[in-house]
Amino acid sequence: MRKKFISDRLNFVKRMRILEKRDLKRGLRLNRNERVEDFPKGILQKIFKSIPKYHLGKYPDHSEIYKYLSKYLNLKKENILLSSGIDGSLKTIFETMLKPRDKISFLDPSYAMYAVFSKIYKVNALRIKYNENFKLDKKKLYDTIKKGSKILFIPNPNQPIEDSLNINDLKKICNFCQLHKCLVVIDEAYHMYGAVSAKGLCKIYDNLIVLRTFSKSFGLPSIRLGYIISNAKIINLLETYRLSYESNFLTDTVAIYFLKNKKIVENYIKKVIDGREFVKKQLNKKGIRVYGKISNCLLIRFPSQNQYKKITKALNKEKIYVKSNYQGLLKDCILITCGPITHMKKLIKVINKNI
Repeated sequence: MRKKFISDRLNFVKRMRILEKRDLKRGLRLNRNERVEDFPKGILQKIFKSIPKYHLGKYPDHSEIYKYLSKYLNLKKENILLSSGIDGSLKTIFETMLKPRDKISFLDPSYAMYAVFSKIYKVNALRIKYNENFKLDKKKLYDTIKKGSKILFIPNPNQPIEDSLNINDLKKICNFCQLHKCLVVIDEAYHMYGAVSAKGLCKIYDNLIVLRTFSKSFGLPSIRLGYIISNAKIINLLETYRLSYESNFLTDTVAIYFLKNKKIVENYIKKVIDGREFVKKQLNKKGIRVYGKISNCLLIRFPSQNQYKKITKALNKEKIYVKSNYQGLLKDCILITCGPITHMKKLIKVINKNI
């Protein structure tokens, strides 16, 4: 089983490297869940001009990034822990909170790394599957927790199926998990696109962790920075088992610049939302099902395999790259990262030609 997992992961890494080389040449990268439009000119120069030279020869001091994050989140430093993105947060949680043969639960389909980390750390994964209409059966979720799950992972909203839970749902889940001694980890990678946040619930529930990243809403996947929000007891425990320097001074400097200049981020988010709504409107006119309302992505479901194959082939020919080749429930679907309307028009033009 483990040999197969390693083989599958190596094949996945090889495919990703091939795709990266292809995508970097040219084209519209709507398959990478990254910023579609370039940043305004001159930003990098402004950021790097602010770096004192002596810092490059010192170990990183994270006091500044914590100061700005605390202000941004309206939380104390003791409730925040830096990480190298969502994956870095997950790695720390798996290493700190779990041992081999423990049980974890997560939604299926969902973020692929929950399953990957469960294999790496030899824990048993209990999958909570969606039905054919992409709806989550809450009873199934609660029944899975009863089976002895130590951690429940919930992306809110979820990807590639953009299902989301409201604040009352999250409270009920936290309460239920508290009774069954289960930790709840809410992944809020897309929180700035309109989803509710569980951040405030960390003051109420001692079994809750919230994860965030600068990759999606801030459009900064290259800097590999995220953070964990929880009560001081959990943060102290995670920090004990975490690598000493999960972030570096250059990463901190970039993040601080955008925390101080939030208008740049907010302007881009508005463009993404406008682009997202444009795509939905255009495809709904054609009778194509589109899922997504509170993130930077859309799941597009075609009526048949033939249409799916025809359109994905045409998009690839025009160097418009989308996530495809899903299996099972998502076999007729593509996932796109949304950007400004000018970019989304290129996608719609190709789809309209091939319907």
